[in-house]
Amino acid sequence: MTQNTIIIYLTGKPGVGKYTIAKELAVRDGFIVCDNQLINNPIFELLQYDGYTKIPDFAWDTIAHIRAEVFDFLSKSTQNSYVLTNCLADTEEDKQLYEQVQKMAEARGSLFIPVRLEISKEEHLKRLTRQERRERWKSIDPSDAEDNGPLISISHPNLLSLNVSNLSPENAVEAIMNHIKRLSQR
Repeated sequence: MTQNTIIIYLTGKPGVGKYTIAKELAVRDGFIVCDNQLINNPIFELLQYDGYTKIPDFAWDTIAHIRAEVFDFLSKSTQNSYVLTNCLADTEEDKQLYEQVQKMAEARGSLFIPVRLEISKEEHLKRLTRQERRERWKSIDPSDAEDNGPLISISHPNLLSLNVSNLSPENAVEAIMNHIKRLSQR
């Protein structure tokens, strides 16, 4: 087991900036990005997902199999630090997914850092509807900015809640890395 690696799990609504922050963590601090779209996109591309249409249930079943294989790989690839991203609703399925990531981090001996990204409604709507999201097979539906139910409630001693409404990706990464530094000094 590698004690010096980190698993950061960025969670938040679609369009909050999870992938953008993850890319900045990769550039600045050497994390490898395991964005939820890495797992979803093989199926989304085959569906030619348009950013609006409901994804059929059978597609989500296939995505769950892909995710299990990726997590199995990550549990064995213990020499690197990773940043994972996802929107986790307050459902039993998403609670289990969160626990999978936490257990994978523990199994590989990594420091686990859940980060809940929050955003104002106005800024969220601006980010969510950007066309570059569509190019990555992501939702660009403005209705996703509406409150479609609560997100998962995370209770973990390493949790960082971060409002990114007025933060650049660089400033968000700085806040995350400062949080990790504080945790390592405990």
